[in-house]
Amino acid sequence: MRILYASLLLGLAACQIIGDPKDPGNDSASDSTTVEPDTTSTTAVTGTTSEGPDTGTSEGTTTEALPTTDATTTGGPGCDGLDELTCGSTAGCRPVFGAPFEFPGCTPLPAYLGCIVQTDCGAVPTTACRPDSLEVYLLDDTCVPPDLEPCTTMLTQCGEACLGFDEATCATDPNCTAHFGAPHVEENMTVCADFDAQQFLACDKLQPPCPPAVVTVCPIGQPDVAFDVASGCLPPGFEPCMDGPLPECP
Repeated sequence: MRILYASLLLGLAACQIIGDPKDPGNDSASDSTTVEPDTTSTTAVTGTTSEGPDTGTSEGTTTEALPTTDATTTGGPGCDGLDELTCGSTAGCRPVFGAPFEFPGCTPLPAYLGCIVQTDCGAVPTTACRPDSLEVYLLDDTCVPPDLEPCTTMLTQCGEACLGFDEATCATDPNCTAHFGAPHVEENMTVCADFDAQQFLACDKLQPPCPPAVVTVCPIGQPDVAFDVASGCLPPGFEPCMDGPLPECP
């Protein structure tokens, strides 16, 4: 019996040792299961909070800084390449216009040639050519846009041939414009302008609209022959005369 009792005690002791929660092996397992999630969570949060702000700050610094193009502070580089409307409204810049010569495809109307820095220019008309092109323009002064250069030409001004055209030929050429005037006539003891019997006065090259007004003109050297022109334009070969327009004939 003693031998059996002793064996029973040894068995109980062995079971108690194996299942003891204070066993070092069990401590290690418990620590690993509780530490690993914490470590993973901390690493994930740290990576998210540190990378986001750093990246945003770096990108904003390198892409949002732009060089100034104000012509008044940079000496004018901001003027080059501007369209006509923008050029005219930009401080320190001025648009350049030129009257075309008779090259293929020209129109007599002044052409916008470019935008330059506002500066003093010589008051001398200048002929300018576009390199590698047939385009030639007459400028009002000595300021020439960067993509043109001073030159000489034997060409006449675009639309210059219109000055000798008759009424029918003038009407068919898109580069020409016809001038008409109401003759001054005497009716019922008064002088008036007969707009119902307007006469062809001259053919001119196409030009911008004249100021809205009625002007009285006479052929150069013939002050007694007068017409009222409703377009406000002075026809070639005519000069202003009289004291002003007459009442329209009834």
